[in-house]
Amino acid sequence: MQPFEIATTPNTHFGWGIRQQFAQHIIKQGYASVVLISSRFLMQPQQYSAQLIAELNQADIRVNIFTVSGEPSPELVDELVKNSPHNAQAVIAIGGGSVLDAAKAIAGLIPSQTSVMNYLEGVGLGKPFNVETLPFYALPTTAGTGSETTKNAVLSKLGAFKKSFRDDKLLAKEVWLDPQFLETCPDTILYSTGMDAFTQLIESYTTLKSNPITDALAWQGLSLFKGAFDKINSSIPTDRQQGFENLMLAASLSGTTLANAGLGAVHGLAGPIGAFFEVPHGTVCACLLSPITQANIETLQAQQTKIAQKTLAKYLKISQLFLGTSASLEDFIHFLKTLSQQLLTQSLADFGMSCEQMNPVIQNCRSGSMLGNPVTLTDQQLLNAIQQAL
Repeated sequence: MQPFEIATTPNTHFGWGIRQQFAQHIIKQGYASVVLISSRFLMQPQQYSAQLIAELNQADIRVNIFTVSGEPSPELVDELVKNSPHNAQAVIAIGGGSVLDAAKAIAGLIPSQTSVMNYLEGVGLGKPFNVETLPFYALPTTAGTGSETTKNAVLSKLGAFKKSFRDDKLLAKEVWLDPQFLETCPDTILYSTGMDAFTQLIESYTTLKSNPITDALAWQGLSLFKGAFDKINSSIPTDRQQGFENLMLAASLSGTTLANAGLGAVHGLAGPIGAFFEVPHGTVCACLLSPITQANIETLQAQQTKIAQKTLAKYLKISQLFLGTSASLEDFIHFLKTLSQQLLTQSLADFGMSCEQMNPVIQNCRSGSMLGNPVTLTDQQLLNAIQQAL
């Protein structure tokens, strides 16, 4: 067994409707001023963010409100840090992965009033993050990125980069997982973000950096994901609730496993694709999952190492979890392709992508997540996978 480390995880609250307890919990902390980062939808009357603001204001807590739509940029983070009160005592995020990533970075930078470009990996100044941070509370409203359980704030600049601001001090103080949020999540977002979580679970289970603890968590997440969408689409209310619960917890577990074991080639490509094309991250993952998994399996089968055999056994185990004990690796690849086609209405080509435009993607995909892939795929194998996903 290889040596490994497990990072600290946030204090986590999970339960159907548990968000109704959050306001009183924040009030008990004694904060006088907080920053709320939310999506525009949740700020509408009758939505949860508006309800939370009213409850906190009634308790004489000043709430400074910002909304985030789309993937956050370094410029947006710096602007919101500058516009936040310097005496703020906590940051609360209510929304999907982009909202959580933005809030995570803002919570890390308000006390020092420094620019995120001082610390953004790969493109920043490389300064050590030796500054005070604020407590960060995460309430995810989608089941996808698992950002609530990671120390990464992913920021992007279209046409240039998609990189992480990453430090242990950015980890959430508390995570509140309320699967009831998913009831109002549009199907297109629910399915694409769910496929992101599914991809993260598969990749962190088969990555070179997996360990017994991440394997156990990833396997639990995969078991929860199995059949979750079928339950969500059921006409039986209790089944629908269970489906939402399973999907929310699976996604959060995927954040924990990726934070400790890393990911693979799907996310290795998804990062630069997101930097150069306006395509939803979950859609990229869903479209690439089958062709990349096929390339991994075929390359592993050509090797005769113990690591290759161990990883193939893991892929087979996942296949048999979803398809039964007689399922093969070929069945698994077909299953992934079919699942993507059933859940998504668009391919990568629908977002203006073509193989002729892939040079910047290939040139920028060899760091980060790609390093955890169980095999090294050639540029041609990566291009072939993208071609199949178009």
